Amino acid sequence: MVQQVAVAASDADLDDSTNQLVQRLALSPDPVGVSEAVPDLLISVLRLQCELLDDELSRRVRCLTEIRNALGDLRGLSPRDMIHAAPVVLSREFGFARTMISTVRRSIWLPQHLHIENEGDDPQSRRLREYLTGAQIHLANAPLEAKLIRKRRGLLMPSPKQDKLTCKEIIDVYGCSGYVAAPITVQDRVIGMLHAGRPEPDGIVTMDHLDQLEAFAECLAVAFESAVLKEKAAQQHVAVGNLCDHVEELIGRSNEPAWWQLSAGTSGQRHDAYSRGDQRAVPSLTARERQIMSHVAAGATNGEIARCLVISEGTVKSHLKHIARKLNTSSRAAAVAVYAGSAPAHAGESRLTPARW
Repeated sequence: MVQQVAVAASDADLDDSTNQLVQRLALSPDPVGVSEAVPDLLISVLRLQCELLDDELSRRVRCLTEIRNALGDLRGLSPRDMIHAAPVVLSREFGFARTMISTVRRSIWLPQHLHIENEGDDPQSRRLREYLTGAQIHLANAPLEAKLIRKRRGLLMPSPKQDKLTCKEIIDVYGCSGYVAAPITVQDRVIGMLHAGRPEPDGIVTMDHLDQLEAFAECLAVAFESAVLKEKAAQQHVAVGNLCDHVEELIGRSNEPAWWQLSAGTSGQRHDAYSRGDQRAVPSLTARERQIMSHVAAGATNGEIARCLVISEGTVKSHLKHIARKLNTSSRAAAVAVYAGSAPAHAGESRLTPARW
């Protein structure tokens, strides 16, 4: 607050010096007649401009440092833990008394986690928490947040009670004189929002607060997306490992080595069912069925296969049923083993109707 007052004073001094300089020059259009005061005024204007630029640079450096510290606290967390921690980190690093993270599903605003600094001293905290717990707010009743999502831009609301677009029911419970909000955007789609503010009577918010929140929200979106991709990669790694274990078990029953254990010198070529030209182990599979089996061997789910091939999940299931009948198998692992050419079509399987995958 002290710094904001100082910057405002510098702005006022700059405007005053600039106006005096313009008036002096207007009175003496002839350079020869310029008074001695004009150079002094010009030096004063330049000095104030430099001071303001220094203040702006310091502010931006401080903001970047706060964001870096905040991201350091979020680094390594799972997506779920990151959502829990973001409001706490935001409050601690930027000095907000209340912070909240929400998700957005279609036209519904879903508050997720609310953090209140010094909750025991906040008279509105209990009422606010009770209102937001499990709340599902239709964006038609919160046109300001709907505008934020539509334009993918943050908003500064210094007087929410007077603004016609705010949701008055929330504002009455929130009990604040101002707040800022910013969208969390992943792949050009708003998946959530951040709200931050201070309770009355000193709940003043400025453009500086909005700049901080927007920058933090942008960095949070990148960190969250990276955490999601890392978690999915770990899950797929485990799935592929489990699949390999199942295939090795089936191969062990037939006393034959797994195809990835065969050396190039022994086989003459890699036994790769989806890279080699001959398909002697599965001659009856169609091109589409072989394409689907290559994804199954990589550990993909039916939904992932459907999205990759741009077909419905029901179509994938139908293809898998046909493959199961042709290979005489009843599990994905057994089908992969047969498809890879490392196990006979009857290995480890009973001649029952193929089960649902």
